Amino acid sequence: MSTFTFSTTEKNKPLLICKGFTYTIDKTTNDKTYWKYEHVRKFKCKGRIHTNCTHTTLLHENDNHNHPGNSVSTEIRIFEEKIRHRALNSNETTQNVIDYCLTNLSDNAVASLPDFKHVKRNIQNRRGKNDLPEIPHDKTFNLIPDKLTATK
Repeated sequence: MSTFTFSTTEKNKPLLICKGFTYTIDKTTNDKTYWKYEHVRKFKCKGRIHTNCTHTTLLHENDNHNHPGNSVSTEIRIFEEKIRHRALNSNETTQNVIDYCLTNLSDNAVASLPDFKHVKRNIQNRRGKNDLPEIPHDKTFNLIPDKLTATK
């Protein structure tokens, strides 16, 4: 069977990535999870994957796609997920978040990315919604906020 990885959609739903195709959960039973191609309506695609309930093993893979897979778009999806995660969970500068997420990205994927001013705006919008305290910039501060002292 093929190797696969997991990511999340923009709405934090699970996303399975396999051979350049992306799949979302169609239905779940006690022992299986059925995944359908993400753009099943757009392409009228019959591509399906079945995994066990813990999502560790591919049980069935239907490669009946009527279009080619796109490994660049899956790289971009993973890049966008990293951006979302770091924007919410770190206090790095916007440019540092982008630089970190660009590591190990292929040249084709970098060429296909949206304009960086849009990526920066997305990071700033995500950060506007989180509740991380501001980093103290004064040398004489006497209390480190609790959220900045705890590690996971």
